Amino acid sequence: VFTLAACTISDGEQTAAPDGSGGSAPSSDAQAPASSSEPESIAFDQEFSSGNYTAGVDFPAGKYDIVAVSGGGNVSSSNAFSGGINAVMGTEEQNEVADMYEQEYKNIDLPEGVVLSISGVTVRLTCDDASGAPLTPRNQEITETVDLGNGNFVAGEDFPAGVYNIVAVSGGGNVSSSNLYDGGINAILGTEDQNELMDMYEQEYKNIDLPEGTTLTIDGVQVQLIPSP
Repeated sequence: VFTLAACTISDGEQTAAPDGSGGSAPSSDAQAPASSSEPESIAFDQEFSSGNYTAGVDFPAGKYDIVAVSGGGNVSSSNAFSGGINAVMGTEEQNEVADMYEQEYKNIDLPEGVVLSISGVTVRLTCDDASGAPLTPRNQEITETVDLGNGNFVAGEDFPAGVYNIVAVSGGGNVSSSNLYDGGINAILGTEDQNELMDMYEQEYKNIDLPEGTTLTIDGVQVQLIPSP
């Protein structure tokens, strides 16, 4: 009595099944189950002054406790109505002048891409389990510092469009941009010696986005635009 064993032909070769009865062997390039690529969490603790800071670019995404370290002013995030923040924060000493400042907010959710805007106050962000994913560099092509005085200046025409740290060089006055609610600026900037007369001037705002066509208006102060790293 003869029996016929099943077999398969692959690239012209007969392949026996694992039980010896013939058949197709498992493919050598079969994909293994994908391993988790979720980055490990890290502890993060850093101070931030006036400016705009993006989660995943300037600090790791995470849920943060925010504490006022010096000064008093506004702290808000682009997800203010979805676990973020929109508050007037300041040190306890600031309340001796006007009782309106909160010293601390806990469990503020700042996920990837959310922008945290700070004006007039320095705060500390702490998180025990922030995202361990590498921060995304801005990769800006602009490299030169731009000096500007009084006037209206258009990004892409009077200076290269980009993201800048804006620093007061001399005097004191107003600096605003036409995109002030979208990564721009509306601030009173001045050198440190201006505060000897009246303590109201910020010396620097960081990461101010001035895209093509945005108008930057300066009155009373000389500033430098330094490309943000």
